[in-house]
Amino acid sequence: MSKDLVFIASGGRTGTTFMGERLIEVIDGCYSQHEPDVLVKNWEKSSGRIKDFGVWHMLFGRLLGITGLRVIGHKFMAGQLDLAAAAKRIKAQREHWYATIEEPLIVESSGRNWMLAPVLQEAFPDSRLVGIIRDPRDWVESWRRHQPRRHTKFFEGWFPQGPLTPAQVKDTDWADKWDDMGQFGRLVWDWRIITRELSRAGAKSENIRVYRFEDLFSSGQNGKIAELVDFVAFDGKYKVGSLDGFTGSVRNASSGKRVKWQDWTPEQVRLMDGMCGELMRQYGYGSEPEWIAKLDEAGITAEAA
Repeated sequence: MSKDLVFIASGGRTGTTFMGERLIEVIDGCYSQHEPDVLVKNWEKSSGRIKDFGVWHMLFGRLLGITGLRVIGHKFMAGQLDLAAAAKRIKAQREHWYATIEEPLIVESSGRNWMLAPVLQEAFPDSRLVGIIRDPRDWVESWRRHQPRRHTKFFEGWFPQGPLTPAQVKDTDWADKWDDMGQFGRLVWDWRIITRELSRAGAKSENIRVYRFEDLFSSGQNGKIAELVDFVAFDGKYKVGSLDGFTGSVRNASSGKRVKWQDWTPEQVRLMDGMCGELMRQYGYGSEPEWIAKLDEAGITAEAA
């Protein structure tokens, strides 16, 4: 393929849509779109996507649980599609659309790409992938504010194949506990599986890099932004403009009543540490004295944490 492809992967609530919009502004020859084959409330945008991908892919195939990245990702994660078969399906769904785009550098962000990191590398060997993770304590609460019914019966009815579960990916430590976790525990597990998959993919390929949301969108971290943009621009292949104010005004912030992890119950703290403690520490989360005190309150010693 003559295009240079970059995929942005996260579990949502990490500024990926905003990131894609800003990359267009600072990198010459860059085209970016967030979830280009997903229907949205804006009918003009959705009708354009139906035109790009076809009625079957966008409507009927979705209703039947056949088309779309989510289906491929779920089946790959569950072992129902091997790497080669999943890559073949990705190429069949994407190559035609990529060919219609004039710009030589295409950035596609999606909340499904984290499931498909090795598949995307197999399908498009010269592509690059940027994973973005966020402090799981803030990430869970952001989702609970942004989408209060996430991981409820209403949420599970969205998708023909249902949400990804520990049993499907053979996460035996938590499979038997899934039904009793509740919304909070299931969101915590979501962060666990997303971060685990991105971390494993990044360890296997120099074309995959994982960044922390806090390093990209906090003041004084322009070095990380410059590193990410240079990576997306294929190390100088594409000209990069000024990065001043690159992350100045993130949009799509969560609404609703804000709950801080400092107010969590001991049970919630135990769930977070039990499922995500090791990954949290791997990425530098959870060293605050306040969190150590919460662990102690929950009966978890700092040494064990």
